Amino acid sequence: MATVPVSRLEQLDREHLIHPITELRVHEVKGPRVIVGGKGIRLETADGGSVIDGFSGLFNINVGHGRTEIADAVAEQMRRMPYYPSFWDFSNEPAILLGERLARLFPADRGLDHFLFTTGGSDANETNFRIARLYHAVRGDHERKKVLSRRWSYHGITRAAGSATTLPAYHAFYEPEANFLPTSMPYCFRCEFKKTPPDCEFLCANDVEEVIKREGAETVAAVIAEPVQGTGGILIPPPEYFDHLREICDRHGVLLILDEVITGFGRTGRWFGMEHWGIHPDLVSFAKGISSGYLPLGGVAVRRGVYETIRDQSPKGLPFMGGLTYNNHPSSCAAALANLDIIEREGLVENSREVGAYLLESLRQALADHPLVAEIRGIGMLAALECTAPGTVDPIGGSPMVFTSAVSTRCWEKGLIARAMWENVALAPPLCTTRSDVDEIVGIVSEAMREVAEEFPTD
Repeated sequence: MATVPVSRLEQLDREHLIHPITELRVHEVKGPRVIVGGKGIRLETADGGSVIDGFSGLFNINVGHGRTEIADAVAEQMRRMPYYPSFWDFSNEPAILLGERLARLFPADRGLDHFLFTTGGSDANETNFRIARLYHAVRGDHERKKVLSRRWSYHGITRAAGSATTLPAYHAFYEPEANFLPTSMPYCFRCEFKKTPPDCEFLCANDVEEVIKREGAETVAAVIAEPVQGTGGILIPPPEYFDHLREICDRHGVLLILDEVITGFGRTGRWFGMEHWGIHPDLVSFAKGISSGYLPLGGVAVRRGVYETIRDQSPKGLPFMGGLTYNNHPSSCAAALANLDIIEREGLVENSREVGAYLLESLRQALADHPLVAEIRGIGMLAALECTAPGTVDPIGGSPMVFTSAVSTRCWEKGLIARAMWENVALAPPLCTTRSDVDEIVGIVSEAMREVAEEFPTD
């Protein structure tokens, strides 16, 4: 229970807090849903209620709530040294050990063995854009500044990362920077070329090459891609797509940045999303699951060849001019080390793969015949129900997200957090979710879908 009366907390929240992705005028009427605790996959609300965290916070609470091992590790580090900058040649034990740990966790043949830790995914992507441009600049290619990202992508909301994000709602009043360009992506259900794999000839990948040619390869620094596009709707690429994308980047001397912010650390049933499709990136952005949200942490992984080029070809006397106050934060890195211990010790990557497959199959058994469910897709602990008017790709009820938002709200009322993502109802439960938990989750989603569908007649 909350230590301050719930009504008082709600009042103070309305008066002082701004909530992301929240309509402010509506929030001031409805007020907040105050969370005060959690254990495993369940959260405790301020009024004493309980709800299943079917979205792991924001895709990130991989080990679940209430893990005192992480709290203890952080407290011990804070007693020793909570923080000191890593600028110049200062370092700290947790950051050093975390770098060594990640070098072992990434696939050995990728050469990803140099790391800079940030505070989250947005600044990880910002850092990688800077590194990509620096890589080309030290080689004399000063005009290679453009970054290509794919439609339905989310890479953050800071200046450059926000420009790489292509979801239209994020640009209602702010145009992306000119050096960021959108390309096609493999949203097979809504393919902009009206094709179906494997007969599509990967026109979505070919469009990336067309944009590179149109802009001039000598102006393009990098392509950024999520292995599975998360916020865009749990969009899973067809086999061989990333082989084509890698070949295109190699052909034009363009770096491939892999945004593993959501897909890293077991979320897809492998340690990293790249392992499903044999992707060989030049740079990797990660965050979220590395600390399971217990403290803010993200980072970049740099392929050895990229690192060595910057090291050896930078002008003598010029340091690496990229740094944030909280890079390589010792307490956050201590949280990450304890979090990774839990993931490994409890076999949560394997559990994500096995129970995630059960989640997907259970959703298909329960809802595959539902007239408003057009597609059910998933991988590991990621799943989405694509909801459309029957026989179309149009939103149910004629307006975007009306139906999926109603389902999400009904799930909350029944004790489950599910997320409306455009025309998808999405789930991303913690990696420690069990089969019996899945049965409960699917039961709630099925009931919510049935009840809300009655409010949207299809006749």
